[in-house]
Amino acid sequence: MVAQVQVDLTKANAIEFTTKDEPWIKYKLDDGTLLFGRLVIAKIFRGDQNIFATIVPKPLRGTPTNPPPTSLDPNITNTTQVDFERVGPERWNVYEISDGSVLRAKLEITGILRTDKYGPDGDPLYIINNQPIQRMKVAANLIKKHMIPQKDTSRKDIYG
Repeated sequence: MVAQVQVDLTKANAIEFTTKDEPWIKYKLDDGTLLFGRLVIAKIFRGDQNIFATIVPKPLRGTPTNPPPTSLDPNITNTTQVDFERVGPERWNVYEISDGSVLRAKLEITGILRTDKYGPDGDPLYIINNQPIQRMKVAANLIKKHMIPQKDTSRKDIYG
């Protein structure tokens, strides 16, 4: 699992934005499960919240784990690594920020583990290692132009 960097949000300012696109990304796991992932950005300065849903073949379904687990630690939970591939085109979330900038983000899955625990619907619970990828297009009116001094390219002898 990837460690998340902690940021002091008390010194940050939230920026108003409009969601233009937040597509579901579809993956097919080698155990026959269809996994749908969605990156949801709640606040631009805050980071991300990822949502996953599954459609599981009947042979993989089981009795719901009781009580339902509150967390899944791969160090203490029985897991099976599951290979996967993206289904369909790569799509980016698009957010228009109130200052005219545009944030694009996508969810990149790097590994999936199926656990021996089951959700209330009988689907197995998965541990999904993922990373949001972000690109920012800053509005032109926010970019300050600085004059860069020109380097003297005239030819000189070895003494200057």
